[in-house]
Amino acid sequence: MNKYPFDPSESLAVAKLVWMLIISDGGIDRRETVFFERLLQSLEISSEEFEASLPNPIESVYEIVKNMPAVKRRECGQLLRLAVRSDEVVVLSELSRLNEILEKTHILKPDKHTIQKSEGGFD
Repeated sequence: MNKYPFDPSESLAVAKLVWMLIISDGGIDRRETVFFERLLQSLEISSEEFEASLPNPIESVYEIVKNMPAVKRRECGQLLRLAVRSDEVVVLSELSRLNEILEKTHILKPDKHTIQKSEGGFD
């Protein structure tokens, strides 16, 4: 069972964002590889499924994540944070890529909903 709250398309999108972040520093070490393999297992994604998803445009990945509920976007943000720290070295290129991902996926933005009068809204 998938230990994360994502459906299959969301899981692939999250995995692709994590992969982009891991490779953004130009290299992959053993710790990052192990982290990513475990992530794929946790998301119930096979290596073949992931590799088949790589040609999909990144814009579609951003849209999938952007359209997820805030709780799922927060979980994605946590995974991205773990990915940055997976090799125990944080480099500027990773932080730059993380910032780009956060901006384009709206991970840190709350869900939009109309405030009802009973919630303290105005008439």
